[in-house]
Amino acid sequence: MNLPNDDSWLDRAKALLDDSADNLDAATLSRLNRARQAALATRRKGPSRWAWSAALAGAMAAVFAVAIGLHQRAVVPASPAASLQPGDIDVMTSDDDLDLAENLDFYAWLGKQQAGGPSG
Repeated sequence: MNLPNDDSWLDRAKALLDDSADNLDAATLSRLNRARQAALATRRKGPSRWAWSAALAGAMAAVFAVAIGLHQRAVVPASPAASLQPGDIDVMTSDDDLDLAENLDFYAWLGKQQAGGPSG
């Protein structure tokens, strides 16, 4: 069976279906209404399981974010300038410690050695 491809066929089919739905008798309309009301009555009232899961996940994420924020704020170290003693500035600015800066490779090697010395 070949169906025409034009819009007139679709318009005619829609008009026939609309007309048949508009001309239903009272008994059929009543039966359809009761079926609709029964279907709506079985519908769950309130949020579904996935809504509760999403709310719980959001609350847990918020608590985690607050905990991270509080932890970060509690771990902030004091500024290095606050822990300096009056004599530390003189030591840092003196030229006597240039040997330390020139021999950093040696001190790095020394730090990697065991406490007992090279022989063990």
